[in-house]
Amino acid sequence: MRNLIVNYRKLPERIMHSLQTKYPDGFDHDTFEFELPGKQIICRALRISVDGVNYLIKLEQRPKRTDFLLDEDW
Repeated sequence: MRNLIVNYRKLPERIMHSLQTKYPDGFDHDTFEFELPGKQIICRALRISVDGVNYLIKLEQRPKRTDFLLDEDW
């Protein structure tokens, strides 16, 4: 099987149609987040398999926030 990473805005029509038939009520509950290696970016994505190809569809990106815990004595 082939594995492809595709941006949601650049999806082919047949994949978009497959998403609409598989998730008629939306796919927010099936998404997941991952961090891009070497970058401070978190991506939200969705997986779908169509015609022997595994697609990882990137939905949105956001910068990684690092919350620093401050010591009270600082």
